Amino acid sequence: MTTTTKKVSIGDNPAVENTEGVPIDGFQDPTGEYPKREYHYGSSINKSARGLKVENLYLGGGTEGVSLNLEDQEPSRFPFNQVKETSSGHIISYDDTPGGERVLIKHRTGAGVEVRADGSVVISSLNNKVEVTGGDQTVIVEGNGKLVYNGNLNLEVTGDYNVNVGGDYNVNTNGNQNTKVRKNNITEVGLNTNYLTKGTHVQKTVEHESRIVLGNENHIVKGYWRNQIGAEIEMFTGNRFQVSAEEEFAITALQGNISATELSVIGMKGVIGGEAVEFTSPVYMGPMGATPFTSGASFYGSFHGQALEAIKSNYAYKAENAKTSEKASKESPGQPSGGAPEVPTNMESLTPVKPVPICDAVSGILSDGHLSIRAVSIDPLDALRNSLLLRDDYAGLFEKDPTIDEIRSTLRDIANRTITNEEGNKFVDILIQNEVISAQWEAPLPFKIGRVAKGTATTPTFGYTALGNSIDHRGKIFK
Repeated sequence: MTTTTKKVSIGDNPAVENTEGVPIDGFQDPTGEYPKREYHYGSSINKSARGLKVENLYLGGGTEGVSLNLEDQEPSRFPFNQVKETSSGHIISYDDTPGGERVLIKHRTGAGVEVRADGSVVISSLNNKVEVTGGDQTVIVEGNGKLVYNGNLNLEVTGDYNVNVGGDYNVNTNGNQNTKVRKNNITEVGLNTNYLTKGTHVQKTVEHESRIVLGNENHIVKGYWRNQIGAEIEMFTGNRFQVSAEEEFAITALQGNISATELSVIGMKGVIGGEAVEFTSPVYMGPMGATPFTSGASFYGSFHGQALEAIKSNYAYKAENAKTSEKASKESPGQPSGGAPEVPTNMESLTPVKPVPICDAVSGILSDGHLSIRAVSIDPLDALRNSLLLRDDYAGLFEKDPTIDEIRSTLRDIANRTITNEEGNKFVDILIQNEVISAQWEAPLPFKIGRVAKGTATTPTFGYTALGNSIDHRGKIFK
């Protein structure tokens, strides 16, 4: 006995799919929903239970460089798989197929939880995923781990945040990196520290700053180096203090002091002295050096004293007036006896104590020895600068390691393909040599595809199947 006749629509044309009516004896679904179309004219046992199809969770299209390391699921064998499927498409599967044992709870959208044959647990969510833990939470991973967020990631810790790394700790940031510390910042490095700033480096300290270097310290500056100190500067060295300038060296102050046990001030030409400067020295010589009577010394002004010739003439004067002087001395006690007083006669120095500071000697000192002028040359051809900025590595087109998207964008401009670096290597050849792109990057067909579509027209095929992806996420990257 039948009561109604069910009609359904297939495509745009209405058609009668079942005209026998819906029986009322309970052996068929009174709503007409079951059996579903895919089970017409066949067994009503779930297809996944019979191994005709494999139910999988939605895993998206994947992300470049990330592998899920999941093997393909073996089809189930009857009667090892017990499947419960609801009318909307929810599935609960308990599969005992040898080699493919698993438990699957799948939502109609593809989200769900799967426990695979090897013990792996897969959790898939097409929308938000929320985890709430009322107490403590501990996560232990015996192997490797990887987190990939295609959007933003915010981490908030109201207490302490402790990270213990047994190996290396690497952080790569393509954009800006901002760090704010409200209190103290303490960093301890067991071995070496290397900072590389390819732009401008600015460091500000509001209070005191101390640097303690127990070894050597070198400052190498290619451009200007200016120190502006608002108060005092004190520099102390336990050994030698040397300053060398290739062009000019100047020191100015309202009051200057230079003190030394042994002092040398030499030069090819110049001026030493001033209106109120006093000189004290045992020897003075002219520009020709220690050559008596021809040293070239000249004096401007007047001197108090006696030259050697004046001393000799004085002795002659004394001999001529000896009697007169003796008589005058007796008549007037306490008066000078005539002539100049006795003066030493060994005031002339024929051999200088130090090397003669003539032009040839000064030129030798300035060009050779530990007191010579030191020539300074820092990266004259910008070789080190270009190397640090990776300009030579990418023919000046990039100053950092580019991404694949940046390389593709650059290669779209044909002119960039022929740009060369200083060694004459083309930008494309550099990328191929560094294995960034394939040598067949210009090939119109994929490398070793094994088959090529025919150029002639074929029978059109309608519809498509998204490979490992849903319709809403077709633009994702495939792995």
